[in-house]
Amino acid sequence: MSPDPPTLLGCSAVIFLLLGVHFILSELSSRQWSRMAWYAAPFLLGSVSGLFFTVPATLPGLWGLRLGALFMLLAYGTAWQAMRVMLGCQSQPLIVLLTCSASFMLSILAGPTGLVHVVSTAFRLAAIASFHIFAACGLRHNLSIRTPARRTLLKLLNVYAGFHLLLVPFVLWIPAPLGAAPTTIWAVTTYNFLAIIEVALFALAMIAIPWEQLAFRQQELILQDPLSGGSNRRAFQSWLENNGKICTREALLMVDIDHFKSINDAHGHAVGDQIITAMGRVCTDILYPPTVLFRIGGDEFVVVFQCASPEEMLATAQRLRKAFRTETRIIGGAAVAATLSIGAALCPGTGIARTELLARADSALYAAKQTGRDRVVHFPWEDEEMSPAPANDPTAIAETGL
Repeated sequence: MSPDPPTLLGCSAVIFLLLGVHFILSELSSRQWSRMAWYAAPFLLGSVSGLFFTVPATLPGLWGLRLGALFMLLAYGTAWQAMRVMLGCQSQPLIVLLTCSASFMLSILAGPTGLVHVVSTAFRLAAIASFHIFAACGLRHNLSIRTPARRTLLKLLNVYAGFHLLLVPFVLWIPAPLGAAPTTIWAVTTYNFLAIIEVALFALAMIAIPWEQLAFRQQELILQDPLSGGSNRRAFQSWLENNGKICTREALLMVDIDHFKSINDAHGHAVGDQIITAMGRVCTDILYPPTVLFRIGGDEFVVVFQCASPEEMLATAQRLRKAFRTETRIIGGAAVAATLSIGAALCPGTGIARTELLARADSALYAAKQTGRDRVVHFPWEDEEMSPAPANDPTAIAETGL
């Protein structure tokens, strides 16, 4: 029993219609009418296209097939626009309308065969490939969305863009609807199968990506410190538990705001909160990515960044210390003497456990606080003693920078 093309196309039209209705119903509660229209449009237009292809004889001549091809191209174009709306970008309907209008005009000028028919078909295939490429580029460049569904959708768009581009050079010999040669059952079946697979995966991705992105943002909020803008102690613990060998030059600064409790008592907790916020702002301003700031206590921070030498690490720590003192000189209209004590440790090129790097920086911080505060202390790796160093310990490098 051979497949019946009208039945296959009719089933596809019903599936597309149901998916369009789903997106209308799912977006009704949000009352975001523009988003609802863009989300539903690709599926509803695909359904209309399927109906014209199913019963093309309802209109005289080639008009049924022409309108079917037009609505199919509109479906691909609006799918690209739905992708832009999902990514938070402005829709660009004019590009879609101009492309579809040009394709429709070519189809009107074309007959069932001939050069114009071949050109019209090649233009339509190239336009479909372009819509896929535009959607893939938008998804690839949007770094705020990194979810499994995004990666799957990106692969899907790339595969279908490549497939339609591959058809263009051979359009003269491939049967319709895949090319410009006379229609065959296998071509209709292949086209219908590929369309259903793409539409189903596209719909699933459009449903999954917003939910995955919401979960991703919630996870970010769970791991974020609201005052400093950096990561919190839970994120630091997760970083610390990834306790393999560090093969890169990773520097760790243990940072403590000097006499923070006294500042809170003298100026109030609102000023204390502003000082914490200033710490995050200073780190953002003077430290280069991919620096990570963790707030692990009320006035305790850990700063992690890539570093090539002890001199570079100490220079960075001094910049942080000086910038913080300048930034917090006037807080809330009052003069505040806020300074930092910093213990610095640099992972050697051979790598060590992160817990060991932390312990070394913690010991250096203890020494900085014991020897007057408002300074940076670093223990060179030649010193194997991890106990707190006295003020006159010659193995500790202390820099006040005053």
